[in-house]
Amino acid sequence: MQFTGILLLIILVCVLGYFAYYFYRNKNTQSIRELEARKEEMMAIPIANQLFLLKNMSLSGQTKRKYESLVNQWQSITNFQFVEIESALVGAQQYADQLNFMRTGRTIAQARQLIDETMVKVQDLHQDLSELLQVEVDNNELNAALHERYNAARKNVMNHSFDYGPAIETLEKNLQYLELNFTKYNEYTENGDHLEARDMLKTIDADMTSLEDILERIPSMYDKIKNEYEDSLDDLREGYQKMVDSRFDFDGVAILEKVDEIQEKLNDAKNEIKNADLSEAKTLMDKAERDIKSLYDLMETEIEAKDYVNKNIQSLRRKIDEVAENGRYAGIEVDRIAQSYILHENEVDQIADLSDQIRHEYNRFKDLVAETEGSAVVYTQAEGRIKKIRKRIEEIDEQVLAITNKIAQLNTREKDAKTNLDDYELALRNIKRRIEKSHLPGLSDSFYDQFYRVTDQIEHLAKQLNRVRIDMDEIESLEDELERHLAALEEMTESVVDSAMLTEYMIQQSNRFRYDYPEVDAAIKEAQYLFHREFKYQEALAVIEKSLRRVDQEAPTQVRRMYHQEKRSSQF
Repeated sequence: MQFTGILLLIILVCVLGYFAYYFYRNKNTQSIRELEARKEEMMAIPIANQLFLLKNMSLSGQTKRKYESLVNQWQSITNFQFVEIESALVGAQQYADQLNFMRTGRTIAQARQLIDETMVKVQDLHQDLSELLQVEVDNNELNAALHERYNAARKNVMNHSFDYGPAIETLEKNLQYLELNFTKYNEYTENGDHLEARDMLKTIDADMTSLEDILERIPSMYDKIKNEYEDSLDDLREGYQKMVDSRFDFDGVAILEKVDEIQEKLNDAKNEIKNADLSEAKTLMDKAERDIKSLYDLMETEIEAKDYVNKNIQSLRRKIDEVAENGRYAGIEVDRIAQSYILHENEVDQIADLSDQIRHEYNRFKDLVAETEGSAVVYTQAEGRIKKIRKRIEEIDEQVLAITNKIAQLNTREKDAKTNLDDYELALRNIKRRIEKSHLPGLSDSFYDQFYRVTDQIEHLAKQLNRVRIDMDEIESLEDELERHLAALEEMTESVVDSAMLTEYMIQQSNRFRYDYPEVDAAIKEAQYLFHREFKYQEALAVIEKSLRRVDQEAPTQVRRMYHQEKRSSQF
């Protein structure tokens, strides 16, 4: 049994070995066949045919050097890369026949890499050869197209020579230069140097494009100089003369000299166009355009300034007269008010100073008028002076108005103070009546001091209001002090009356407990002494309230609530 198992194992190993051998042998054989097919495909590329065609062509110069380089590349491929590939494929097949699968695999990988690298070289070589064979055909097509463009340009120059002016000579030279390059192209082609001929066509193409651009731009540039810029210069000269005749002055700006300078720039631009240097010509033309605009702006600004001066100079005169009149009125008002009121900010001198400033601005205005009526006027300067004078006059007017309004308020402030005096006297009488209605046994010295202080202040305020010249600042200061003391007196009165009434209410509530609580009886007696003998109502209230709260916690609160309810009811 054991022998049978071993036998079966041996048979199984042999079968597996056979299948493995069969698998790897077939796999390697297939790979070698595929590589052989790729080699044949690569060798089938018609490199040799292309080289043969080129060999039979009369090549020279750059083209011949290019052909020789390609020949060397092909020889290197055939002598080395192809041999290496063949050797690798033969070796792979031998190793496969010898069942050396490991070396077979390595050799196949080597052969594949060689084929990949060589295929790239062969394809690049084929492409280069194709282009070299095609370059003559492409050159012929491009040459024909360039000749057509050249003929069109030459016809344009001949038929429109007037449009190109002095530049016609430069344009003809450019055409002659193109003709020379066409001749060189033909020589390269006849000599078989098609690559050099192609480079020459590229040069011709670039020069032709430049010439076509020049032909298109020159007429419009000449037209712009003549019909736009130079016409503008004529307009500027004419406009300047008219403005000079109309008494315009440009404050030292030499308009005609600047016009001449611009004309020189335009002449330089013409010369650059003549030489076909359109870039430099464009730079000069742009500068001339900016300078022309600057001169137009300068002249238009002066014209607008004159219009402003003509429209505003008379209105400025009226404004000065108006402000001067306001100043005279303010001076009269200040003098009048000063008879009845003491002025603290030297308003009389302020008005006098402002009047001097008005006269100063009026003199400046007269000088301006005289200048505008003179031989020549820089109207922008005149406009600026008008604006400055108007601004200063308006500022002065605002200052005059502020002073006038301020002193005009003095009479209103006096009336308000007299009304307030009546209110203060009424408030004092009300305090007196309330004290009398409360039937208090007496008042403290501090209360009398405050009462008589307020009384004296009211009397002092009344005396100040009856003076010939009233000092309203002092009166308002007295009012502020009086209002503070009156408010303190009203608060003191309120406290005295409330404390006295509450004390009486608290004593009434405490009488229920005085026979049961000796301390309550003692508190009542102490409170009555403070109340009737020393007139210390707040202290009396504190004593009796504290005692009552000890025997009845809620009683003082209820008494206060009841009192304030009655007080509010009596007020309505």
